[in-house]
Amino acid sequence: MEFTKEVVVPAALSEVLSRIFSFLFDAFGWPAPGAPDAHRRRLEQLLSNIGSMVEEAEGRHITNQQLLAHLKALTVGMYRGRFALEVADLDDVTNADGEGDDDDDATDGAAAAAGKRSFALRSSFNKAKRSRVTRLILGGGAGDDGAERLAAVVEDLEGLTRDYMREFIMLVQGYPRKVDRPVRTTLYMDRCVFGRHVETERIVDFLLQRAPSGRAPYLSVLAVVGAKKVGKTTLVKHACDDERVRGHFARVEWFETPDVVRRGGRPDQTMWESDGPEYLAGVRRILGEPRFAAGLSLLVFEDAWPMDESAWSALAASPSALPDGSKLLLTCRDADLARLGTVEPVVLHALRQEEYWYYFKAFAFGGADPREHPRIAAVAREISGHLERTFLDARVLGTLLRANFDARFWRRVLAAIVRCERRPMHVGVLLELLPVRGRLQSYGYCRSPPKFTVQDVLSARAGGGGDAEDGFTIHLCRETLYMDHWYSITFKNDGAPPPPVLTT
Repeated sequence: MEFTKEVVVPAALSEVLSRIFSFLFDAFGWPAPGAPDAHRRRLEQLLSNIGSMVEEAEGRHITNQQLLAHLKALTVGMYRGRFALEVADLDDVTNADGEGDDDDDATDGAAAAAGKRSFALRSSFNKAKRSRVTRLILGGGAGDDGAERLAAVVEDLEGLTRDYMREFIMLVQGYPRKVDRPVRTTLYMDRCVFGRHVETERIVDFLLQRAPSGRAPYLSVLAVVGAKKVGKTTLVKHACDDERVRGHFARVEWFETPDVVRRGGRPDQTMWESDGPEYLAGVRRILGEPRFAAGLSLLVFEDAWPMDESAWSALAASPSALPDGSKLLLTCRDADLARLGTVEPVVLHALRQEEYWYYFKAFAFGGADPREHPRIAAVAREISGHLERTFLDARVLGTLLRANFDARFWRRVLAAIVRCERRPMHVGVLLELLPVRGRLQSYGYCRSPPKFTVQDVLSARAGGGGDAEDGFTIHLCRETLYMDHWYSITFKNDGAPPPPVLTT
C-alpha cells in the first residue's frame, strides 16, 4: 500500500500531466518569437517544475549512477534557465536606466593599457556589448534579442523535461529520504556542497559498498581528481561527514603529504622528490599499523604524490592489516593516479559559468537584489566571467566587493582582474589593491585568527601608525569544517609599519 501511494500514484499522475501538456502544446503551438512575456512565463513554469524535481532528488539517498547522471543534467539546465531569466530581468531594468557613469572611460583606460578589453568597463549599459557578455555565458547560439534567448532556453528545457521527467519522478521516489543535518563549510550552500551533489553521492556510495572478501585486490581505492583549488578536499570532507559514512566506519583518518613521506623516508631525511619511493613506502607503513585492524577504517590521502603503478598493484594484491570493507580515498591533481583506484575515479571540473555566477553572487551581493543595483550587477556579471571559477576567488573577492558596495570600486576590482597575471588570481588582485609596502611572504591557512582584515588595510592610510613588526597577516576568510582555521595572506615588513587596527 505504501509503495502504491509513494511510487505508483505519483508516476501515474506524472504520465497524465505529461499527456495533458503534450496535447496543449500540439493544440496551441509555440509562442511567437516576438512574445518575450510568453517565453518568460513558460520559462518560470519550467524552472518551477525542474526545481521541484531537483529538490526532491537531492533530498534522497540515490545510488543509481544513471539516475545521478539525469540529476546532473537537470541541475545544469536549471541553472542555465535561472541565469537566462535573471539576464532578461536585468536587461529590462538597465534598458530603462540610461547610460553608465562618467568615470567609466578613465577606468577603461587602465584595462586598455593592459592590452585587454573589458565590456563593462567602458559602459555597463551598452546594449551590443552587454549582448556579447550574455552570449559568452548562454552560448554562441543565443541571439541578441532577449525573446530569442529566452525561446532558445525554453526549447532546451522542454526537451530536457520530455527526456527525464516521467522516469525520473518514478525512480527517485523509490529511494529513502535524507535526514538533514546542516554543515558549515566553504562550499556548503543549499543543503549540499555547492554544485557537487552528484559527486558527493558517488563517493558515499563507494564508501558504503561491500568489498569482496578474501581475494585480491585487498584494497578498495577511489581517486578524486581535479585541478588545484577546484574543491577536492572540501568535497571529500563533506562526504566523510555524511551520517551514513560516520556510522559505517569505526575510524576515519586523514594523511597529508608531509606526514606520509616522513613515515616512508629515513629518520634523518629532510628533502623528498615528488616521484621518489618515499610516498609509497609511507603508505605501506600506514596500512600496516595495528590500530587500523580493530574495525572498519577509512583512510584519506590528501594531495597524493605519483606512485609506481606496478609497485602499487603489488601492494594492493597483498593482504593488509585493514579489515575487509575498509576504504582508501586519494585526492590528487594527476589524472594518471586515477589508474590506481579500483573503481572509476570522481573527476572534478570547474563549475559551469551559470552555476559559478550563483556562488559568486551569494558572496558579492549577500541578501541584496542585483536588479535593484543594475550598474553594479552589470560589472559583477563580467567579474564572474573573468574569474577562473575557483571557490576561493569567489569567496575572497566576493566578500571584498560586498564590503565596498560601490560601482566605482567594483570597476576598479574588474580592471585589476583584467590585468592580473598572478595565480591564484585573488592574491594578485589583492597585491594591486591593498596599500601595503611590505612584500608578500606567504598565503594559506593558519590556526589562529589574524590581527588584520582586508577592510582594515583598505581603510588605513598608507604609512599609518602601529608598532613595528617583522611582518603582519591579513585575514581573508574563515573555514569551520572539522576545525577552525583562517585563510590569510602574510607580508614581510621591510621597514614600514603594519596597518593600524581600526576601532569603531
